[in-house]
Amino acid sequence: MRDEGLFSEGDVVLVAVSGGVDSCTLLFLLKKFSHVLRISLIAAHLDHKIRVNSWKDRSFVEELCKRMEIPVEVSEVDVPSLWKGSGKTLEEVAREVRYSFLEETARRVRATKIALAHHSDDLLETVIHRLVRGTGPLGLACMRPKFGAFVRPLLPFKREEIEEYAKIMGIPYVVDETNYDLRITRNFIRHKIVPLLRELNPEVESAVYRLVNISTLLRNFIEEIVDEFVKENVEEQGEMDVFEKPKSDYLLLEVLRRLLQRRYGRVPEYEKMEVFLRNSNKVSFRTNLWTSVYIEKSYDYVAVGKTVFQGSYKLPVEGGIVEIFGFKIKIKVNYEGEKERLWIRNRKPGDRIVVNGKREKVKDLLIAHRVPTFYRDRLPLLVDEEDNVLWIPGVCVSDPLKERRIEVELLKAPKGFLKGG
Repeated sequence: MRDEGLFSEGDVVLVAVSGGVDSCTLLFLLKKFSHVLRISLIAAHLDHKIRVNSWKDRSFVEELCKRMEIPVEVSEVDVPSLWKGSGKTLEEVAREVRYSFLEETARRVRATKIALAHHSDDLLETVIHRLVRGTGPLGLACMRPKFGAFVRPLLPFKREEIEEYAKIMGIPYVVDETNYDLRITRNFIRHKIVPLLRELNPEVESAVYRLVNISTLLRNFIEEIVDEFVKENVEEQGEMDVFEKPKSDYLLLEVLRRLLQRRYGRVPEYEKMEVFLRNSNKVSFRTNLWTSVYIEKSYDYVAVGKTVFQGSYKLPVEGGIVEIFGFKIKIKVNYEGEKERLWIRNRKPGDRIVVNGKREKVKDLLIAHRVPTFYRDRLPLLVDEEDNVLWIPGVCVSDPLKERRIEVELLKAPKGFLKGG
């Protein structure tokens, strides 16, 4: 525990205790060494209401903590009710609820660490589960000994070692009968798949532990690269993030995952990301992730978020500075008397502008100047009171505007707007 730096002197440790052999052994060990580690303990138990007799586990944990003189926080959540219609597995919902309970309880009791009883067998089962579901290489970097406030002191140990220690020390615990239900994926892996792997390698837990450690080093390295890329290259533009497409598709994938997690708190299934990656070399391509959320590539730039602008705007201007959607425009009117009414608005279907004596389609000019698709319906056009387009930022000035005593200057444009970068 000291080698991994799991605890610091003065830590208040919230110990997740289900009542099973792993968590009860962890509680026993932390209690035994609390004076050496100079930590204080609080137990936490959540009744998931999955089994009809789950209240017995709660009573057992409360009685155990009473005998050990450890304060305990308990709660219950009807996980099966939350699971119905969620589109997730019962295990996924239970895990989300459990971690939420632990984090909320830790904040309330001001715990500085949350101790979990995962061991090397749990790690092995998790790696197998993720491989079967098609995880990427970074997905193998799971169950780290320390992650945020969460710590896993038993991670280097096997289940049989923990059970043997509990037997020798006379540590009481309860047995969850659902651990033998093979309809549950983790149980099927534990009782059917793992024994076969042990026939190939009796030390498969240790081998997977090394694999996960190496994968964690890889993830830390890649996260540093992604952090630096996001800091140096990503520009937030209202409801979307914009950046120049990196040469590496893998870096592109990880940057997109990071931005989506940061903005929406979730990441879409890989299949949707893969569709975008396969088409990312096209001039322009858009992939829908969720309602109104897209990944869109246009020329050399990528936007992620609400890239499709579905609104409209029209603002009166009399001169001065106008800032909208990342554009900063300076307008100066150089005549006295009654001022001509000017407006700033977004593009409309069929817009045209007179340039060099020709009525050009605004759409065609935007394409010719490589204006990314995700900016085209956002960019501010200067129009007169008859709604004629006088100026397109960074693209052209109309003949009628040249004849008027009006100066328009683009002071700033969003990332990638001009010439696609």
